[in-house]
Amino acid sequence: MSAVTRIAVFAGGCALVAGLTACASTQKTDTPAAAPTTTAASTAASASAPAASATPTTTKTTGMASATIKGEREFAFVNGAGLTVTVGADGVAAVTGDPGDRSLFVTTPLAPGSTKYLMQTARMIEGGEPWCLQVHKAGETTPLQLKIAACDAGKKDQIFTFPKAAGGKGLYIEVNGLYALTGTSNGKVVVQESGEGDAMSAFTVQDKGKSTLPHLGD
Repeated sequence: MSAVTRIAVFAGGCALVAGLTACASTQKTDTPAAAPTTTAASTAASASAPAASATPTTTKTTGMASATIKGEREFAFVNGAGLTVTVGADGVAAVTGDPGDRSLFVTTPLAPGSTKYLMQTARMIEGGEPWCLQVHKAGETTPLQLKIAACDAGKKDQIFTFPKAAGGKGLYIEVNGLYALTGTSNGKVVVQESGEGDAMSAFTVQDKGKSTLPHLGD
């Protein structure tokens, strides 16, 4: 083989090798190009799935919210210091840190749908009848108090309402224009007109279950 022929064959071989290398390079470059299609599909699938944070959750709240005053329920009335209105051994309303049966009351409406109530003892029963709280005057120099008496819906001193306290935090106990006040030195609950110099006491009303008292008038 002449020198010219060998050069031509060598050159052709180089051209062929170069061509194959170029093809191989092109194939290696083209292979990753399919990857974005898979990624895009995965992204679309992820986007179509609902996010976990979108699921609504319900949180049960507890605390000092007052129960709704109504008939046929037993209630406890708790002041801001955590003390509960109760009937003392002398029959006079006071506050205690150790509530029991004497601390449960039934608010009985004077008529269906009325917002005026008798405040009856839920568990203190005599002769088959509950007692009612009533404004009581112990003496000329003694503040007006609340004391149990035979129930009489015709007595204004036994007719209670429960307006919302300022700021919506609890309820006031009102009877014949007087408001209940706790925090006295002897622990008694007193009643006085609004604006006499002492703040009215707000109470959280706790629902303690269904009343077993007979209906008013039964």
